[in-house]
Parts: sequence; C-alpha cells; structure tokens
Amino acid sequence: MQGAILKSFTYENQGGNGAGVILLDKEMTEQEKQDIAAEIGLSETAFILQKDEKNFDVSFFTPVCEVDLCGHATIAAFYYLGLIGVIKGKNETKKVCQKTNAGELGIEVVFGENVEYVLMQQQSPTFFGDLKGKDVQKIAYSLNAEEGNIGLDGVEIYPAIVSTGLKDIMVPVKSRSILNGLNINLDEIREVSVEKDVVGYHVYTVDNGIIYARNFAPKVGIDEECATGTSNGALCGLLYTKRLISENAEIIQGESMNEKSLINVKIVEKNSVLDVYVGGRATIVEAIII
Repeated sequence: MQGAILKSFTYENQGGNGAGVILLDKEMTEQEKQDIAAEIGLSETAFILQKDEKNFDVSFFTPVCEVDLCGHATIAAFYYLGLIGVIKGKNETKKVCQKTNAGELGIEVVFGENVEYVLMQQQSPTFFGDLKGKDVQKIAYSLNAEEGNIGLDGVEIYPAIVSTGLKDIMVPVKSRSILNGLNINLDEIREVSVEKDVVGYHVYTVDNGIIYARNFAPKVGIDEECATGTSNGALCGLLYTKRLISENAEIIQGESMNEKSLINVKIVEKNSVLDVYVGGRATIVEAIII
C-alpha cells in the first residue's frame, strides 16, 4: 500500500485543491479507510483498488464520512497513477474507468513524455436560461459592480444558469481587472442563490483567449474557491454553444486569492449532445507512509 498528498488543478506548481490518494494492494474496510482519511485530514482522500489494466474501484472519504464522488480527488488519484507508472503512456491519451458510488465514469490520462493532465467526464450540460432585467440588477448589486460591467465586450451574453451536475449562475464581467477587483456581498449572493436554486456564482471573463474565473458559493459554506471542476465544465458548455470557444479551453481560477489554478476542459459534440471532460495537472506535496 502506498500513497501521497497531491494538489489538483495546479498552475506552475501553485494553487490547487489538496487531496489524499491511497493505492491499495487489497480490499480495506470502510472503517479502516475512514480512520486513514481522518488522520490525513484533507477535505477528501481517494482509495484506489486496481481491478485490471483499465478499471479501478475508487472510494472517497472526508475526515468524517464517505462521499459518492470528488472531482479534485479523482484528478489527484489518476495523475498519481500516471506518475508512478500504474497507468503507462507516452505521447498518447489512455482511457480508463473508475467505478464509484456515483457510477462508472470515464477518465482520460493525457501523456507527453510523462503524464501531462487528467480529464474526467461530467454530465452533459443542462441550460436553464438567461437572467435579464431585475435579475441582472440583483447580481450586479451582490457583486458591488456596475450593471454595465456585467457582460462581455462585443458579445451579447447574459448571466445564465447551467449545470453539468451542479447548478450555478454563470456571470460574465467585462475585464480581468473588474473580475479581480470585485468586492462581493456574500449575504446577497446567498440570497440570490437560494432564490434561483443554484449552488452559487461562477463569475468569468475572457482575456486574450484565456478564461479567468472566480467562484462564490456561500449558500453551501464556501466563500470563494480557487479551483472548481463542475462549474468550469458548465461554463465551457455554455461558451461552446455560443461559439465563443472551441472544443478545448483553459480556465485560470484563484488569481485574486494568490492561488492560481489551471482547469482544462474538453468538449466533444456527438449528435448535438455535448460530452464535457474537466481536469488538470496535479502536484505531489508529500508521500504518505502507512
């Protein structure tokens, strides 16, 4: 049995979300996994049991309970498997599968000379419509922003509710300086989130072809997060349908927190259905000795 602590969605070896990864050599009881996760103390720890070359059983534990799925721990887990040679490749993409309590999910491990990044499949995006008029006024007020700063220059686009598993309001703003300078009102964001039945806001802009984003979810206890997989998948689904991005996109999140994270998104369109893959790099912080 071996393992490590990694940070997922890192950018230039900085930023990212921490997760524990344990590669099992035999089955382990839930209580044993729970005890290890509690000792590691990160938001999630992934436990991996390899079934064959392409199939892996993966379970996720917080310090207090098991959860069905965790995106950043998935990225950490399969990046780790690529780093230590359990999944091997060179200048190719290896497709494998993880079996979780949330079902079987496709994983792509992208190799150059070594593992480059990992992508995990999400649900196809569901679009719940644009928000206009008084809704835009409320959103601008909650961000302490001028209403005229909501949108993208040269493009007709409005805040919109989108989901690839979790509903968020995608809020465009007109520049990176506006994005990083937002002086948000968490109570107002929480109120709008409750009213619209969403997790929170994913505020974004486009600067020289790169998407920059900030994520606020006070309704679920997260004031701001430096890397958000599901929200960026949903955002890219929206921007792809607007023909503002191609099938591959990069999002930098956490810049204003001094925790820059890089999220990679790939869109595959088949018969007018979008398959969304979200992922990124990971960095080993330290080995785990058990």
